[in-house]
Amino acid sequence: KDELLKHIQQLPDNYRMVFNLYYFENYSHKAIANKLKMAEGTSKSLLSRAKNMLRAKINEEFNIKVS
Repeated sequence: KDELLKHIQQLPDNYRMVFNLYYFENYSHKAIANKLKMAEGTSKSLLSRAKNMLRAKINEEFNIKVS
């Protein structure tokens, strides 16, 4: 849990804001878009990129090979 939080804190600001609002605050993409003054599609894209970045960091940390 601590390692995951550490990686979340290292995300770029816009990725981290969308990730936190979506997963920890239970905001919808529409609500995130309104709050951060962006398109709903941008919110979805930033969340996807944040998840991919976290996945890569975790895989690297634990030496998980994905083929």
